[in-house]
Order: sequence, then C-alpha cells, then structure tokens
Amino acid sequence: MNSKLLLFGEYGLMLDAMALSVPFERFSGYLDFDKDQFHAESTAEIRKFYEHLKTGAESAKLHFPFKLEILKADIERGLFFNSNIPQQYGLGSSGALVAALFSWYAAVSVPEEELTPEILKADFSILESFFHGRSSGIDPLISFLNKPLLIDSEKKIQPVKFDLSESGLSFALIDTGTTGATGPLVQHFIDQFQIPEFGLAFEKQLIPANNGCIESLLNGNQQDFFLFLEQLIHFQLQHFRRMIPGNFHAVISEALNDQVFIKLLGSGGGGFLLAIAKTSGCLNKWAEKTGTELLEI
Repeated sequence: MNSKLLLFGEYGLMLDAMALSVPFERFSGYLDFDKDQFHAESTAEIRKFYEHLKTGAESAKLHFPFKLEILKADIERGLFFNSNIPQQYGLGSSGALVAALFSWYAAVSVPEEELTPEILKADFSILESFFHGRSSGIDPLISFLNKPLLIDSEKKIQPVKFDLSESGLSFALIDTGTTGATGPLVQHFIDQFQIPEFGLAFEKQLIPANNGCIESLLNGNQQDFFLFLEQLIHFQLQHFRRMIPGNFHAVISEALNDQVFIKLLGSGGGGFLLAIAKTSGCLNKWAEKTGTELLEI
C-alpha cells in the first residue's frame, strides 16, 4: 500500500472544503509475518486495533466487517506491517496500515462493484479513527484505490486524471526534523471553532483559497493557482500557527519573497511540509540560498 500526499484540504476536508490527494510511491508498506520477532511493536499495534474492533460499538457500523478470527490467528503468527512510511510525517502511515488490513480481512470476498468510494470512505473513517480520534477516511481510501482523488464541495469522491510530474510546476518535501501527532492537532482545530472569528475566517478565507488552489491546479491555470496558494499560506501562518513547527514560521513567510510557496502537508505539527514553485530552478535556487534540503517529488 502506497503512502499519500494530501495536496490540499487538510483540516478543511473535515468540514466543507474540497480536497485533492494523490498516491505517493516513494514510501509504502505491506502486511507480512514476523518469523524472527523483530517487529513486535508493529504486531502489538495491530493487536490493539483487533481488540478495538472486537469490543468497539463502532464496528457494528461497518459495511464490510472484518474476519476477526482470521485476523486474531494471524496476529498470533506474528502479523506486522512492513513499512518504510515515516510515522507522524503527514504521509498517511496509519491510513496505509488500515487499507492493508482492510484488503486482507474485510474486502477479500466482496465483489469489486460493491466497493464504491463513498462506502469505502465511510468504513475507513470508522477504522482509522482508532488511531487519530477522528478521521475523514481519505488516507486509507487513497492507499486502497491507489489513484488520485478529488473530494468536491458536496463531498462526492471523484477519481481524477492528475499527475504531479505533468503539472508544469515543481513540488518538493521539506523535512521539519520533528514529528506531529495528528489527534491533539485535530482536537485543537475543532476547539478553535469556539472562537467566532476563527469560524468566520475559515469560511470566508480558507475555504475559497483552498478550493481555488484545487480548481486552478486541475485546470492548469498557474496564475490563479499561485494567487490562491499565497492566500492559503497567509491563512495558515495566521491561524494554524500551532500546526507549523516554530522554527519554520519565518522560513515559510520569507520564502514567499523568492516565489517559493510552503504549506502544511496533512495535519502538520512536524513531519514534511510541501514546497511548490513555478520551476525546479526556482525551488533549487531558494534551497541552496537557505541551506534547505529538499526531497523532490
């Protein structure tokens, strides 16, 4: 199961914003058996997930229930997730694990035509909530379907023909050198809506900027794309400060002067940031100037 890049829609996806997410083949994982007991931590995590499914009331809401006895037997045999996806880095490590487990223990006997994106998303939302407290279900869906997906403003899920390498833009990841736990950040985001000014700004500023980024990117309108992207970044700098590691606030702000646009990737708090520029030359020149190491996409 591949990792994912949620290009746009972080946090907004939980409410009324659009989202665009793509598979990321650089990092991936698969289920395997730990014959030498070198991966006890992963096995223990899957065991906790099994116990949650066995006792949790949410399991009754699943459209495609897990074959729990088979899962239990495989856990006893040392089932683990063999993965190189960095955890708490915004790449969907738990989503890939959920997708892999679902593929082996829930979807295996289900006709393909019944596995519609909407129903899958509903089940994945329930399943991944075990790890984050609340989940949209998009990360596991991307890993399971392994294709770019657009979630429109009406929450309809549409596969889209979109390839970052053919976008005419340059994308790269910046390692913040720290990790970010999704659960507490999601709760902080929800708590922010107790402040009326935040809810108004979210509706009037973030959603139009986020949706504008997606629509202009898919339409190939670079001029509008960077206008919306700069608006989105200014919103994140002002209202998502807790989601951005402290030493990167100035980096993100100053990079705009060099036409390098840096935004959150996933829930933030650490992990990777997403850097976007018109050309790789522009991006690399800025990276050399600032001593920033890039992982080009």
